[in-house]
Amino acid sequence: MTIKIKSLARINPRDVAAPKKFYATVVNQGDATLNSLSQQIAMMSTVSKTDVYAVLMALTEVVPMALAEGKIVRMGNLGSFRVMVNSDAAATEQDVTSNLVKQLRLAYRPSQELKTQVETFQVEKA
Repeated sequence: MTIKIKSLARINPRDVAAPKKFYATVVNQGDATLNSLSQQIAMMSTVSKTDVYAVLMALTEVVPMALAEGKIVRMGNLGSFRVMVNSDAAATEQDVTSNLVKQLRLAYRPSQELKTQVETFQVEKA
């Protein structure tokens, strides 16, 4: 697996007069859609593409339901998803109410196995 990179010029926001510096950025190679993933999974198993697609579509429905129940959704070697909140502070424990919540956020944490796999990817300039 090879990740393609290209250079991207960026200014220093603290010193806009400074010369731009160049950083590596990933060149995306298209999308992996549910349809294409279903096809790949079907070729690796005895399950049809249609059945795989149906299961993946069901997954897109049950994950938000589990998150809405306050559960951490653990997806095996993919990692986990959970809901987090940003809130204003309160002086006492009793003053903490749902009115203090400013924003709900979705947090994704990759598994250690997935992190290790990503670290083995090769990188080359496009």
